[in-house]
Amino acid sequence: MEDEWGRRAWDQLSRVRDRSPLIQCITNMVSMDLMANTLLASGASPAMVHAAEEVGDFTPRVDALCVNVGTLSPEWLPSMKSAAEVAAGAGKPWVLDPVAVAASGFRMSACRDLLGLAPAVVRGNASEIIALASSHSIGGPHKEKLKKMIGDSAWKKMIGD
Repeated sequence: MEDEWGRRAWDQLSRVRDRSPLIQCITNMVSMDLMANTLLASGASPAMVHAAEEVGDFTPRVDALCVNVGTLSPEWLPSMKSAAEVAAGAGKPWVLDPVAVAASGFRMSACRDLLGLAPAVVRGNASEIIALASSHSIGGPHKEKLKKMIGDSAWKKMIGD
């Protein structure tokens, strides 16, 4: 079993290295360097492009997008939303990392708006996922998408319905 996992992991990493996908990262200042170096080490090509003025030209060219709201600001939020809209519209996967989503109303509202733009993955710790899933304005397809990502048994333990 362990050998099978190792072979599958190596196959996936080899595919990434062969392709060298361009990944746009709109990420927080704290993890920007770490994110870039991790992507480089895996064989991807990171691009820390966050200016709203560049989204229209740059985002259509990427293979994927990562949005991390760790150092969320009113200046960066339009770039995050615009890039997510472009990626989703082009059928390209994008990741939402709702860092500290419950820390403020501004952060929760921003993450709910971003969740509405259909990320392929919501990458968060348990408290972030619970906070986002428990948000009173999360319902319908957004709630079902989170439920599917988490899994039925974990959802019932964390949320209860």
